[in-house]
Amino acid sequence: MPPLLGVFVSSQVVGLSAAGFFLASTMGSSPFNLIPIAERSNLSPATRAPLYKHMFFVRGRRAFIGSAFGGAAAFLVAYFNRPADIALEHSRALLGAAGALLLAVLQTAIWMLPIYKALGDETHAGTEVQAKERWDSLMKRFYRGNFVRVVLYTVAYALGIYGLASSRVAALV
Repeated sequence: MPPLLGVFVSSQVVGLSAAGFFLASTMGSSPFNLIPIAERSNLSPATRAPLYKHMFFVRGRRAFIGSAFGGAAAFLVAYFNRPADIALEHSRALLGAAGALLLAVLQTAIWMLPIYKALGDETHAGTEVQAKERWDSLMKRFYRGNFVRVVLYTVAYALGIYGLASSRVAALV
């Protein structure tokens, strides 16, 4: 395998790994997994808040930022180190994949971060009914934002697969 092709393939694999990680972890924290378990429990919002704070800020933030920028950078490295015989539309898919990951970072910073902060806030003022209404409103916003991210990660992953599968690399594998 020529060196340029090795950089191209390994960069795509790293990009696909990041996009796949995001897709799986976002689906795991959506209506399919962790959050509904906590939501179905009879715990008050004030009791659930530390769990969400730990999940989104303590553990999730570092993995998210590093993987998102790493995955986008890997797709860009693959784009700029593509072999000459790769069709332009296939290599443009790599730009789209990098763009989808970077859009997910922006969407998270603008839309999801305020929701994460509110969910992790351990002071839920008001009566239990008011706290529950506020919590339910935050969870609806969370699920909508999570859906947008699932779409962006799916686009990144699909474009990364398209860029890899439609190249001559597919014949080598």
